[in-house]
Amino acid sequence: MSQLPRSTPARSMPRKVRRRDFVTGSARWGAALGAAPFVPLLSELRSSAQAADGFPLRLILLFNPNGTLQEHFWPTSAAGATTASLKDYTFNTITKPLEPFRERLLFLHGLGIEVAKTGPGGPHQKGVGGLFTNSELQTGTFVDGDGAKSGWANGISIDQELANRVGKNNFLTSLELGVRATQAEVRSRISYAGPANPLPPINSPRGAFDRLFSGLGEVSEEVRATRRSVIDLIQAQYADVIPRLGEVDARKLEQHSELVRGIERRLDLAVNTRVCAAPTRPVEMAEDDEAQMVEISRLQIELMSLAVACDLTRVGSIQYSSAINDIRYPWLDSPGSGHALSHSGPTNLAATAEMLRRYDWHSAQMAYLMAQLDAIPEGEGSALDNTIIIWGNELGMGNAHSHTDIPFVVGGGAGGKWEMGRYLRFNNEAHAGLWISLLHAFGFDD
Repeated sequence: MSQLPRSTPARSMPRKVRRRDFVTGSARWGAALGAAPFVPLLSELRSSAQAADGFPLRLILLFNPNGTLQEHFWPTSAAGATTASLKDYTFNTITKPLEPFRERLLFLHGLGIEVAKTGPGGPHQKGVGGLFTNSELQTGTFVDGDGAKSGWANGISIDQELANRVGKNNFLTSLELGVRATQAEVRSRISYAGPANPLPPINSPRGAFDRLFSGLGEVSEEVRATRRSVIDLIQAQYADVIPRLGEVDARKLEQHSELVRGIERRLDLAVNTRVCAAPTRPVEMAEDDEAQMVEISRLQIELMSLAVACDLTRVGSIQYSSAINDIRYPWLDSPGSGHALSHSGPTNLAATAEMLRRYDWHSAQMAYLMAQLDAIPEGEGSALDNTIIIWGNELGMGNAHSHTDIPFVVGGGAGGKWEMGRYLRFNNEAHAGLWISLLHAFGFDD
């Protein structure tokens, strides 16, 4: 298939925040297209996992469950129908919070999780398991709402595939964060290191902080220099010993050597990247407390943004709840179960109003993440210019349990690799093409 043209990302907000101001300002932790060609989607660039301006390209996945209200989600034309083209569109109710970033958004309408049509499991299980892995589920004993059973997803997820290729030189290969994503079964995992190998998200901001910043900036340069000299000696000894070992022992020592190199990278980071001076450690918060969900979401977004600013990782995800989603949003006057609400039909006006408030809030969370990244200067632009954010869901519509028209929104500048600022319509294309396009944007010819 042919490719869509590339354009230079436009700026949507003035950049008035310096990198250091961003870090200190975020340290509140003590307080709580018609049928357009699709594969590859957006670019001819194949050079490397870098943006056009030389800064690293990053990926952040966002997830919230149970589909959307299609008629309130997709952009509209002036007449109100969802037939807008490329750049001539109006934001709909749910995605209105994203409007300040119009020139750094892509709406991808008409993509489906085709792999969910096959294999074991129920609709939520297949949707969550196949969303980022594009794989069927294994057989197993997890039970979906319709009584169907399955095991874990049978493949690696796109974030981990990229992390394995571009994240090895960072302190964290990837960072998985959650907001009330506390269950442990197939409907509650979006990221996989491999078949039946799900990665649990960190739901506690304090836990995420400790993962990122424990020990950072707490020792003197003299102590770091001493440690580094010891590491240099160890690495020299490894290089001398490994050729004389058997295959198994050599592999073990090489793995340990890689761990030591990770420590070395961490030490250099602490010395050279002054933006990584850790903020105050967050207070302990109840991970599954609905009263703290708003603050936890804000802290997790800020921690992910700090991880980008510090170049601690280049691949991350933030997962909201799970396909079980039996939670309330009291701050939005939404006392119902999210899952039950998503099963309501269009004639239930009260349920529709509740869902609109929830979906609007999730759209605002993506906007907040984009604003945080936009406040991190990089060259003539910002970290947002060099990031690809992909917001997805396991269903198109909750009451239909559909795997078509998945509400995909791409945010950021994509490092100049993709032409942003567009609403694209496809004719029931498999969403796997998006993951191929993503690999291409990072410089891989899969």
